[in-house]
Amino acid sequence: MDNLYTVTPVNDQVYVISENITTRPIKFAQQLIVGKNKAALIDAGFGIDRELLNVIRQITTKPLVCLLTHGDPDHTGGASLFDSVYMNPADDEIMKAAFAPADRLHDVDIASGHNEALVAYMETSMPQATSFNYQPLQDGDTFDLGGIILQAVGMPGHSKGSMCFVDVKNHVGFTGDGIATATMCELYDSRCASLTTWETAIHKLHNLIGDQAQLFSGHRIDAFPVSVLSMLENNIDEIKAGKVEADHH
Repeated sequence: MDNLYTVTPVNDQVYVISENITTRPIKFAQQLIVGKNKAALIDAGFGIDRELLNVIRQITTKPLVCLLTHGDPDHTGGASLFDSVYMNPADDEIMKAAFAPADRLHDVDIASGHNEALVAYMETSMPQATSFNYQPLQDGDTFDLGGIILQAVGMPGHSKGSMCFVDVKNHVGFTGDGIATATMCELYDSRCASLTTWETAIHKLHNLIGDQAQLFSGHRIDAFPVSVLSMLENNIDEIKAGKVEADHH
């Protein structure tokens, strides 16, 4: 399918790869980080077809590791394409509950606004794996790409196993759905950690990477505005103080 992926270079080391499945403001994006010796893909998209790997190989042929921020199918769908995958095992149940091809097909149908042509293409082109092998990921793990070291940071909130990955030296981070958009915390049911737990993770990330960092999520092409962590901390304080009302949108 033409124009399914768009590559947006941030610099010579960071590329945003987006899946063009909807015209809605929300995006579906992964990030590719290229070091001197290795490359890392943050999340694996829906797994609509096998072309994601070819898109990556047009950017770099270096050894590749896939680092998953959490277990949802819009982030794990293409994981079976990669030989080296890491995920927090706390999200194993979430991943397995939605990874079957029929489930992923249904999710793309919903996310795309019932794009019949896209769904038909995916049905004949998607990887048919019902699961994938991964190595366990935990807070504090590091990945040396050569000149770039990515550190895994626990971000429980959206899911209990949510992780983000930060390049502390260059003040860059990749949050998946741990911070999805500047207005969505994505804490909505029993699978999620508490607001207080998420707040603690936000504080930890803030202390680690600072307030002027570039942070990229799984649902934006561009980086968040700087100071987004301070904004979120202030917003959580207001929620806890009862100073905000429910959003009825």
